[in-house]
Amino acid sequence: MPGYAVHAQTTGVDPASSSASASASASASANTVAVDDVIKENLFTVTPVLETQLSADEATPLELKFSSSPNTTSQVDVDGITAEGFTRYVSIEGEQIAQVVVTRLKKGEEFVDLDSDQFTSQFGLSDTRLSTTTSVSVNGDEAEFVRAISNLNSTEEEGEAEELADLEDSEAEDSNIKEGGSENPIADGYETPERTAQEEEEERDPNLTINVTTEGCEPIIDMSNSLVRQQSKSETLEDGIVTETDVCSVNGVVWPIQKNYEGCEDLVDLSGMEARAQYASFYIDDKSARYDLASCQPDQSMSFTLVEDSDECTPDLDFKSEQVTMLSQLTYRDRTSRTIIVSECRPTETVYEMERSYVGCQDFVDLEGGFARPQFAYFYTGDKAARVEVRECMPDEDQTFAIIEAESCPLSFDLEAGIASIETVRLYKNSDGVEVRVQDCAPSESIAPIKMVADTSNCSLQHDFTAGQSVEMMMWTYDYQGQAFQASPCMTTETTYVHTKVFDKNGIDACPTIVDMGAGRVARQYRTEITVAGKSEIVAACQPDESSVMGLAKTTVGCMEPAMFEHDLQAGVSYGRDRFFYNSPTQGRVYVSECTASGLKFTHSIKATGWQNNDKRLRAQQLVDVSINVNGSPYLIASSYLQPGTSEVGYTFVRNEDTPNHSKTTYDKCNQYIPTIRTKVYTRPDGSNYSVAAGAGATINGGDQCTRTTEVGVDDRYEFSAYLLGYDVTYKDKDGKQGTLSFTGGKNEKQRKVVTGKGPYSFVRARTSGRYAEGRKYCFTTKSLHKTRERIANPANGYVTYTGWKTIAMVGSDLDC
Repeated sequence: MPGYAVHAQTTGVDPASSSASASASASASANTVAVDDVIKENLFTVTPVLETQLSADEATPLELKFSSSPNTTSQVDVDGITAEGFTRYVSIEGEQIAQVVVTRLKKGEEFVDLDSDQFTSQFGLSDTRLSTTTSVSVNGDEAEFVRAISNLNSTEEEGEAEELADLEDSEAEDSNIKEGGSENPIADGYETPERTAQEEEEERDPNLTINVTTEGCEPIIDMSNSLVRQQSKSETLEDGIVTETDVCSVNGVVWPIQKNYEGCEDLVDLSGMEARAQYASFYIDDKSARYDLASCQPDQSMSFTLVEDSDECTPDLDFKSEQVTMLSQLTYRDRTSRTIIVSECRPTETVYEMERSYVGCQDFVDLEGGFARPQFAYFYTGDKAARVEVRECMPDEDQTFAIIEAESCPLSFDLEAGIASIETVRLYKNSDGVEVRVQDCAPSESIAPIKMVADTSNCSLQHDFTAGQSVEMMMWTYDYQGQAFQASPCMTTETTYVHTKVFDKNGIDACPTIVDMGAGRVARQYRTEITVAGKSEIVAACQPDESSVMGLAKTTVGCMEPAMFEHDLQAGVSYGRDRFFYNSPTQGRVYVSECTASGLKFTHSIKATGWQNNDKRLRAQQLVDVSINVNGSPYLIASSYLQPGTSEVGYTFVRNEDTPNHSKTTYDKCNQYIPTIRTKVYTRPDGSNYSVAAGAGATINGGDQCTRTTEVGVDDRYEFSAYLLGYDVTYKDKDGKQGTLSFTGGKNEKQRKVVTGKGPYSFVRARTSGRYAEGRKYCFTTKSLHKTRERIANPANGYVTYTGWKTIAMVGSDLDC
């Protein structure tokens, strides 16, 4: 366990009290809950005691208080405990991140230092001040935190115990003194005279009380340090009446002076080209009451520079002189980064020349006038070499292009008349020499039409299968500038050819057969042919003939392999397979399908083979082999198969086995306790054993492990006694303080007086008392106190404790004078 630097005031104690302290410490250690030494998120939450200004350059001290119960495995008491540490902030990618390190826990005058690397917090900031309502969630080492809290609380308990012990010792001493005085018969016989009530009233001291108050004391406003210092005064009261009042003075309580920018307008200085933020000051006391100190005043630490901004101003355009004059306005960015406008847009000395751009502008076209002109747009180049458009496209009066007719269009055709007409377009050439078309194709009135010719050589036949014939087709062609051109697609003529069905040639099917498995039939196909100029031509691909339909038949031939069967394990049956065929007039038997499931059934045979164990549920299910018999031969379908609905058989509990866990051995004072780990043992239905952890078993009592020895002590000259016959005997105690045993008897009377408790004692002198001294004498003696105590050593933690001393004998001589 790591040590902590716990600072506390201590006083010397005797061995017995040291033993008690060690025992208390051992008890406190035994009651401490062990936790893992790991960093735990959100271990505890604290808030600043005072509002704190963060710095990015140096760490700022920070005092914190707990705002809720810590997030520990076992509950800890943080009542009266505060925390101390440091804070600062860093800027990452424009975002401000606060960093808090907790270095100490305090309770009254006592404190415990923490490892600063183990208790940290980071969070985003909207302002560089931590208010008293800011929650700081700290990640930390739970074990170190719990031990620190325990040390602070145990130190307070030990202090209270010592105060109680001192009080008891004082009472014991008072009792001894009173008993010693009882030996004086004269003093015992003395009675205090009665006083009258009037005398008691006159001699009674007044009841004095001191009262500290802030009433009538105004706080001190320290603007230079941004603090308000509270004052208080002391009042002396006698029997409840104020008799003396001190002047007001600061008492150490301070409140930070805060700034409020809301409701205060910025102060603008046009001549100095700057603006300055203004704020009203106030503070909040410990009762959350707000007090305003000053109205809006300039913040000398927060100024903003005025700048000229042209982005929001529209330039002044002069198209006559082709110039652009820029306008601007005065602006600045305030403390919230808002843009504030100080003056409206006004002309500046910045003037740009306009330029012309023909790029992106279409030409202006006048078809009726027979001309075209290029168009341009005005622009200027700004101070950032950026091009700015100032006017859209307009015609350039200094440039004109003539529109002409050009023969660049396809011909138009009149198929009924069998003629082709020439068409033209209208265009002009621009300043780059590129032709630009301004009117699409239209028939030319200056060029004569062309006579066309009908041609059948490049056209295929048109087939009409409904009518059972094919029709001849032709196209129109013409010659233009020495070349032949097609004027129309192929069109029908009056010439026709009759269709013929062909099923086979020379005993071989001309087309494949169509199989309809759903209808259970087969249809033969044919192709269509015509005769052109004595030669056969195919005009249609294969198609079915409804007049040549045959039925399908089913057979198991080639389908009796068990591996091809369909096996329904849940139903307990397997299904055989068969396939379809038909008899072709030209090819004989033709199979038209693969082997598929049929209505032939084979019942499954079941044989138990083993168990499927479920150790998690302590259950098992029987596994089986499934097979069928095909043509007298067995065939295995599934091995070690779990049938649906198989019932579960539970494991049989055999015994509990408890294994001692010596690493977890604990001690209660001297008694040893050894925990055990319990394991439950079961037998599976297949005869094998299965063990499962069952948590903690019975705890073994190891008995008393402490060793005990007896120690002997002697208080030398513990008692001093004198036998007086007219003498007074003076003695000295262990502190060097002298005392006298005085003779108070009568004539011929002997007195024996004794003192104890502050030995060793020593004789100083003897003097006659003056009472019947003639023939008198004295003698004295001392006795030593013999005592014993028991030393108890605990083997678990090495702690040693002691019992109280017990007196066994008083050794010395009795007086006989």
